[in-house]
Amino acid sequence: MLRPQLRLGSLHMQKRTFVSSPTDVITVLTSGLEALHSTTPLTWWMIIPMATITFRTMFTLPIAIIQRRRTQRQAQLTPLVQAMGPILRLKLAQRATSAKALESQQQSPEAKMIGGQAAGLSYEQIMVLSSKERRRRQKKLYKDHNCQMWKNLILPGVQIPLWIAMSATFRDLTGWTDITSNPMDPALTTEGFLWVSDLTLSDPLAILPIVLGTLALTNVEWNAKTYSLQNTHVRRSLRITPLESILNISRFGTVFLMAIATQAPSGLALYWISSNAFSLTQNMVLDRYIPMRYQEQERWSGREAPEGSRPLASRPERE
Repeated sequence: MLRPQLRLGSLHMQKRTFVSSPTDVITVLTSGLEALHSTTPLTWWMIIPMATITFRTMFTLPIAIIQRRRTQRQAQLTPLVQAMGPILRLKLAQRATSAKALESQQQSPEAKMIGGQAAGLSYEQIMVLSSKERRRRQKKLYKDHNCQMWKNLILPGVQIPLWIAMSATFRDLTGWTDITSNPMDPALTTEGFLWVSDLTLSDPLAILPIVLGTLALTNVEWNAKTYSLQNTHVRRSLRITPLESILNISRFGTVFLMAIATQAPSGLALYWISSNAFSLTQNMVLDRYIPMRYQEQERWSGREAPEGSRPLASRPERE
């Protein structure tokens, strides 16, 4: 009678354990990189960029391609969305004018049906109501074409945690957790490259931070140029847009990352350089082979787009 209980107990003891916390993820990544180093003739300065390229290719590149296709569909629908605004404002203005005319004549049942609210609409109210209706129709249009705006958060939602996890992994490997900690693998102190012989120490010539800052800033400005080419409507206000705020924060973040890289171990700085180089290359390749549509100038040739392919909002108005 005791055997079934023993079997149940043994099965309970052999239950699988899954990664359930960020610490477990970092531990798994650290163990995997150490196993790769011990079973292959690769040195650490080779493993770091290879691991970066492998993880980015596996996790972020497919999502980036899908997002670029989705962004293309959004760009194709942009002229239609931009054309909704004037039409909606015109309809609201006509409705308000008709209501005022009917109320000025007599309180007929038709005027009551239209309602007094339409007759009292001001210019500001018409602008607000048309903007709300345009956003509502835009959401429905994007949903019908499976290119909702919220899906654009999937790529940074995967890329940022991966960057943090890999940074924490190389921080632990190089022993940059506190003053008394040592590198987890002593080979990191001897398997450097060129002028950097010890990957657990910061770059004595500060070349790696400069390379990192150059790559990161180039990537930010490349994305800024891409979005500026995509956004072709006439700007009517000097107010900073959310996208411009994100770009400015990214520029300041580049300077901050350079400052940290001057004190960080060379192994960690090498990972940051590899990650930024991959991002820049990925953006260039996507802009080359999956370009955004409705741009005033093509990214690579610099030619102005044909008149028929330009969005409606960017074409000159005819009197």
